[in-house]
Amino acid sequence: MARHRSAPPLATPASAGVAPGPVDVDADLFEASLMLLAGTPRLQHPGDGRARDAWAVVGDCAGAGLRAEFETEPAAARFADLMRAVPDARCWIRRHVAGIRRRYETFIVDVDGAEPLRVVGRLHGEWTRGVGLLLDDGKADGTSSGTADGAVLRTRAAAVWRCALLTASPRVSHTGLRLRSRDRSSVRLLVRAAQVLGVACRAGSRVVQAEGRGIIVLLSTVRPVPDAWDPSVETHRNLVTKR
Repeated sequence: MARHRSAPPLATPASAGVAPGPVDVDADLFEASLMLLAGTPRLQHPGDGRARDAWAVVGDCAGAGLRAEFETEPAAARFADLMRAVPDARCWIRRHVAGIRRRYETFIVDVDGAEPLRVVGRLHGEWTRGVGLLLDDGKADGTSSGTADGAVLRTRAAAVWRCALLTASPRVSHTGLRLRSRDRSSVRLLVRAAQVLGVACRAGSRVVQAEGRGIIVLLSTVRPVPDAWDPSVETHRNLVTKR
């Protein structure tokens, strides 16, 4: 029986070959916070199966070092690029092969150079502010009700959808983009973000459908991203085949 051998991890500095990022540091931190949540496994309370608070899980995991794991390399690269907004933080991306009967690869971003819990605290704070702006401050037409202007809301809304497209394995069809969210609170945030961006959106308990594919073009106009990022390409877990 042929044995599967895991390829050696590829640890590369995340800054290699990446153009300078945008200047809106707060927006970068908000998007990085979304990516960190998406790249951290959700754990359950022992006994009752209830999902634990996402940021509590992130904090517990950060005790052994801050890292995030993604199913695609573009997602890992985006997170690493965003983390340059955190002073002293350095990111390294490595490939990891897992699975027994079905081998697949994931991409792990290790963050060093900055105290992990302090980084988590800063990202948590920016996440709280960004989510608050979208859910509490904005009007139905996507404009601000007082403390945030429309441009700020749009950049946060674009970050929500960009993270989802990179991490939630969207399905692209002639009717639009369909993705499955991890929890109902994320669905609510996606629906509100689509509203801010002026994109028609329908939602179920954990499924979100954005009508048409205009969301893809819209994201690139609201906030530029590296050329390597292409949300029109469906993201799937990378299966490793026998050689």
